Amino acid sequence: MNSYQVSSTQQQSPRSNAAGLATRSILAMIVAMGISTVVQADTTVEASFRCSTPGLLTLWEKRACELARQDTPDALIHFVHSINRIGAGLYIYDYVGNADAERWEQARQKTRLEPLASTTANSSVKDTEKTN
Repeated sequence: MNSYQVSSTQQQSPRSNAAGLATRSILAMIVAMGISTVVQADTTVEASFRCSTPGLLTLWEKRACELARQDTPDALIHFVHSINRIGAGLYIYDYVGNADAERWEQARQKTRLEPLASTTANSSVKDTEKTN
């Protein structure tokens, strides 16, 4: 037998054992990270509306909750983007409840319908003036 052939009874080298161990360790870490992400996502859904616990909020978070109660999301979006420039780590959806989203949608629909109503009113006034 020459020096390049491996005997069937010869065991793996310590180097290949270490590589196998490293591969199994990496796979275990990937699985653990996947499980961690799923668990974290579940708890985020339950605790996402931070304004429901006002006593535990920072000043920035309290301000975000105040802005979320306005008729439009514009002020909240501006505040969160501005405050995150200094590393606050606020997320808009943490401060928006179902009632806020519904109120914003109603306000959006109302403002979308107002130009139509004023156009209709102006055209009826012009029609009245033409008949006189």
